[in-house]
Amino acid sequence: MRMLNKADIRHIYQPMWNLDGWKVFGYEALMRISNRANTEIENVFIEARMKGQLFELDTIAIESAIRHFPLHILEEGLLFINFFPSTLMDERFLTFVMNLIDQYSIRSENIVFELNETIEEEHIWNLPEFKERMATLRDMGFKVALDDIGKGAATIQKIVEFSPDYIKLDRYFSENLSTSKEKQEMITLLIEYAKQKMGLILEGIETDVDLAYAKMIHVPVVQGYLLGRPQRMDEPSGLSMKALSF
Repeated sequence: MRMLNKADIRHIYQPMWNLDGWKVFGYEALMRISNRANTEIENVFIEARMKGQLFELDTIAIESAIRHFPLHILEEGLLFINFFPSTLMDERFLTFVMNLIDQYSIRSENIVFELNETIEEEHIWNLPEFKERMATLRDMGFKVALDDIGKGAATIQKIVEFSPDYIKLDRYFSENLSTSKEKQEMITLLIEYAKQKMGLILEGIETDVDLAYAKMIHVPVVQGYLLGRPQRMDEPSGLSMKALSF
């Protein structure tokens, strides 16, 4: 496969909802490849890593996520963008980010970088320089999130050591939440820990009853198909940060 360029990549966006007031909290940018409907995004990044082009692809994807999003609608909302730890460690990354700020007039406080966890990059989390790079990014005003909490074996340790601005609970916790006392109790414990420290977002909400239980146990923010499918932001229904009535 040839190296993808800007014209090959587009993004769709899925809303996250604040359950206190039913208002859009932010959007997660999800990468897609033009004219390749059946292409697995994960495989594209695996191939880029094998070819030594992961940084190039990751930064093209970050730029695309910002370029295709109408930043003016964010107001106080957030745009979540995925990237790899190795991208943060690359000496070119901070310059790349500063250029993005200039080019798109970004308000850094509206951008959350979600760190992808992979086996290939597990060693990076243990590097002292990684924590320093993360601190530098946050000093610039950006926020950092840990994704798929509950999926990775060492994730709890990372929450403690890196104290991210947001943690996103894996969809495992949403599935059959209404009938699983164990999941309800675990989420409640994480919510209690996160108070005053970091935001918590529950992914994968797909049924009314699971949404009701999420609200009942005071999950602050949720994301899932029930509340909004990923879509292009040039579609009229995608251009809103207003409250929703249920």
